[in-house]
Amino acid sequence: MTAPIRVLIVEDREDDAELLLRELRRGGLDPVFARVDTAPAMRAALERKWDVVISDWSMPAFDAPAALKVVQEAGLDLPFLIVSGTVGEEVAVEAMRAGAHDFMAKGRFMRLIPAIERELREAAGRAERRRIEQQLRQAQKMEAMGQLTGGIAHDFNNLLGVIVANVDLLLDTVRGDRVLSELTTEILNSALHGADLTHRLLAFARQLPLSAQVVELNERLPRIVAILQRTLGEGIDIATVLGDGLWHTRVDPSQIEDALLNLAINARDAMPNGGTLTIETANVALDDSYAALHPEVVPGDYVMLAMTDTGSGMPADIAERAMEPFFTTKEPGKGTGLGLSMIYGFAKQSGGHLSIYSEVGIGTTVRLYLPRAPEESAGATAAPAKAAAPLPTGGESILLVDDNAALRRVTMRRLVGLGYRVSDAGDGPSALALIDSGRHFDLLLTDLGLPSGMTGYDLAEHARRRRPGLKVLFTTGYGHVREHGHGPARDSAPLIRKPYRSDELAGTVRAVLGLAQG
Repeated sequence: MTAPIRVLIVEDREDDAELLLRELRRGGLDPVFARVDTAPAMRAALERKWDVVISDWSMPAFDAPAALKVVQEAGLDLPFLIVSGTVGEEVAVEAMRAGAHDFMAKGRFMRLIPAIERELREAAGRAERRRIEQQLRQAQKMEAMGQLTGGIAHDFNNLLGVIVANVDLLLDTVRGDRVLSELTTEILNSALHGADLTHRLLAFARQLPLSAQVVELNERLPRIVAILQRTLGEGIDIATVLGDGLWHTRVDPSQIEDALLNLAINARDAMPNGGTLTIETANVALDDSYAALHPEVVPGDYVMLAMTDTGSGMPADIAERAMEPFFTTKEPGKGTGLGLSMIYGFAKQSGGHLSIYSEVGIGTTVRLYLPRAPEESAGATAAPAKAAAPLPTGGESILLVDDNAALRRVTMRRLVGLGYRVSDAGDGPSALALIDSGRHFDLLLTDLGLPSGMTGYDLAEHARRRRPGLKVLFTTGYGHVREHGHGPARDSAPLIRKPYRSDELAGTVRAVLGLAQG
């Protein structure tokens, strides 16, 4: 079994490059490669994605130090290995100090494969650490903004209190003067609008008093949906997908209504030509694997309330900032940028979690995870605990495709632990290369949102043309995706939504493979 690898070779001699490729293949790797021997050619090649760079030390128009500088100037964290037949130990040490990851002699490649495997592991570890650090910085930034915003809101409320009190007095004294009464009323309305803004700021800062009570969301949603339908107008269709046996949650019901109204207005603005708004509830268990990818989350049972639109969607950099107070992409005067930040604060103050998943041209899903309320029925007796049933296992071969490397790794570990043989890829072309290599796969488990211009749907259709008997299981963090296109893959293949527990993954995979255990 060979493993695909993308190798950029910096070498002026084609026969030396071929020797290197032969060694990679002997070591069980299946290289996709390009060979360059000038700085401009290397800069052009680096516009593509590579796993490792292997460079000759010296060439007529280029050398390894210059190649390493090109990689560093591009801001890429790529394993950089140097091979040479002439350079001594001192130069090798200097190259390592400059940022090269290993140095070895040409023709003596016994360390090549172990070095590549080591550097790929370390590069993946560095990428994961950067991702976690970025999430922690974002959480810390939101926390700092919350503290600052809360202080400003409290001070601003004091100022508004003075204004409103004095305007009330003025209204009594100018009541007989139409012009002065109108002017004073305008001042009062503006002050009250400011008070509403501070109310939202306090919600973001998690300093808004909440009247929490045990709530069954499914019972409350029909009335809220009726209000939303009147608010949004005829161009927006509202659908509900209510989970069976929904747990209770302990929240402020008025904040739930405000949250849904704010989300619905944002969704309407993203669908100027009309569309569909889907409101969904479900019981969700966020486990340690999910919490590892989202450091601010406490593992446990949650009631999920999600809203999905079929609007324009947001690029990743916009979605990342969407919960910041006063951040908005709307025109001046069209919005305050406080809707999502208020919902974020409400979720955090309630002990929950807010997530945004968006794809440009497809739409946006906002999920609100609210903690499950403990059972409060005094007469209820706990059912005897049943021994956990063993997870269904198997030995088939699975091709796992997801561009999120951290999630792909943890899913691969789950599947391997269940007995499956798993190969993985980060995009559609890499996955098809594995299929075209002649390797057999029983199941394609693919995310829907993939890079390189090929969606999970596209990948499934290409894969099934090559392997008609291949079974497919889709996964996504988006909401109701099947309305975004049709075709054999879209209409027939099952779908598992992120985040999923290990037992859900195990059961779904077995069911798709046609060996579900009853």
